[in-house]
Amino acid sequence: MTASQVSIVLSFEDARRIVEEQAAQLKPRGRELLALLDADRRVLAEPIHADRDLPPFPRATRDGYAVRAADIEKTPSTLEVVGELKAGAAGAQSVSPGQAVAIMTGAGVPQGADTVVMLEHTSCSADQVRIERRVSAGENIVPAGAEGKKGEQLLSPETRLDYAGIALAASVGRSRVVVHGKPTVAVLSTGDEVVDIDMPPRPHQIRNSNSYSLAAQIQACGGEPVLLPIAPDEPVRLRELLQEGIECDLLLIAGGVSMGKYDLVEQVLAELKAEFLHRSANSTGEADCLRAGAGARRALSLLLRPAGKSDIDHGHG
Repeated sequence: MTASQVSIVLSFEDARRIVEEQAAQLKPRGRELLALLDADRRVLAEPIHADRDLPPFPRATRDGYAVRAADIEKTPSTLEVVGELKAGAAGAQSVSPGQAVAIMTGAGVPQGADTVVMLEHTSCSADQVRIERRVSAGENIVPAGAEGKKGEQLLSPETRLDYAGIALAASVGRSRVVVHGKPTVAVLSTGDEVVDIDMPPRPHQIRNSNSYSLAAQIQACGGEPVLLPIAPDEPVRLRELLQEGIECDLLLIAGGVSMGKYDLVEQVLAELKAEFLHRSANSTGEADCLRAGAGARRALSLLLRPAGKSDIDHGHG
């Protein structure tokens, strides 16, 4: 279907839906083994399993006293303090009827105890503690394995890692993880009026701000931008650059899709057997064109004006 045969103008919402549907058909290219912190915001290519129960022991969530709930059914109750446990301490302390162990947040609950009374609800003198408030069994304790059983899958493939996923992987000893390669997104600006940003423009020329704006947005979304040379208003070189861009996972084209004599993008894409998907109106009345490139590749053509300060301030451009 040629551009002249398309008359439907889609809303932004419908246009975005079509873009997302097309993008969902892309398949990841390759895998990488990365250090855990380097994998932040990357997409997992493997499952992450628990190497042991999480937590590996019943863990106290409050400072206080580990006791038997049966001993404090009636309050106040006075119990014998037979020890102390802090987080990270190894030991084989236990609690018998009528006994209590002073315990700190994060410590393992001693054998025999089934609840923790918060320090605020107790008063201690010498080797005895007075319990002022009744507490149910299991209160202020995270049971062993409550956050994950040994061998359980904690993170599935295709999960985008964030700070929580990083913490979870670290908690099971994964210093390195396998992730999918970043999608490559080619960016092509077109037009004889456009020059590289490190070149002094002539009075009739503008610097290539669009490519850098798009590249920054690609990086923010987790992609790998590939900045192509600026395409002139000449079909042979334009075709070469379009063919190079279509080899990436996605091709973004800034400019060249209007109806002017030298807007050659649609003509050259048609020669490359690209399929026209839609034309959509944006707030300035300009047109955005989406095309599927050769094979499984997708080429997205955007008509953009050069970004100015007012566009940046208001999130346009």
